[in-house]
Amino acid sequence: MKKLSRKKRIAALSIILIIAAGSVYTYFQSLIPEGEGGWYILKWVEKPHADGPSQLAKPEDQTKFTLVQSFDMDADNYEDASKDVRVGDVFAYKMKKGEARKGIAKGKLNVIGYRILKYGHLAIVIPNPDKREEMRLFSSQGFKGPNFEETISTLKDHSWDHYRIDKWDRVDVDRLVEFATLSNQKGGKWDGYDFTGMFGLWNSNLKPSDSSKIGKEYICSTVVVAALYYAGLELDAVNRKGITDLVSPKQVVESKGRLIKLPDMKPEIVPVEKK
Repeated sequence: MKKLSRKKRIAALSIILIIAAGSVYTYFQSLIPEGEGGWYILKWVEKPHADGPSQLAKPEDQTKFTLVQSFDMDADNYEDASKDVRVGDVFAYKMKKGEARKGIAKGKLNVIGYRILKYGHLAIVIPNPDKREEMRLFSSQGFKGPNFEETISTLKDHSWDHYRIDKWDRVDVDRLVEFATLSNQKGGKWDGYDFTGMFGLWNSNLKPSDSSKIGKEYICSTVVVAALYYAGLELDAVNRKGITDLVSPKQVVESKGRLIKLPDMKPEIVPVEKK
């Protein structure tokens, strides 16, 4: 019998843990109030670093997220909501208890995160590397890895909170695109998703200073943290240097940050390989 690679063994173990979490979820779901929000027992985990890097910055170099708007997929105002979307905006996806229950019943185990945590998914808006005038959602998903396949129009199929970072004009968008391009090329269906990070054991490099340090294994929240760092914005989202720390979407959007000086180097934009 062919021996599975270490990465595939970790992925298989993760699937088993997700199934186990689904069983626990089924038992405790009656304790959770109707509506949005995470399992109250785990909410204490979702806190950014109280003494993070933003505390080392001058006030003029500190940043924070602001809630722009909230959207319910059952509403009929998507056209109006989508008009105020800009590059750099972050979307935190949420799901009502009933939706999550139906998803579990259909075998969609990835929706468990929507009940354990406040938000179940995170994505940041970037220019499409292949067509810069077009916006894409950059994130990372299980068995898919870092990618920017989804267009802004896919937002209408989800409920979300829309956040915006202040002082965005000081963030290097070219390096943001570079990070998205390289992490997408380095990762893959199995190699691109950080299954250990999904359970908070340890995370991939969240402070890549140059292209060689960009990792290939990220979850949706850590790929946003690492991408912003590469573009010149360090967030307070990470505790304990990413070790035994589940970096959740809520930790990201509730964290402050600091603008950092980038290395004196030109962006190394690599064309996306056509599939």
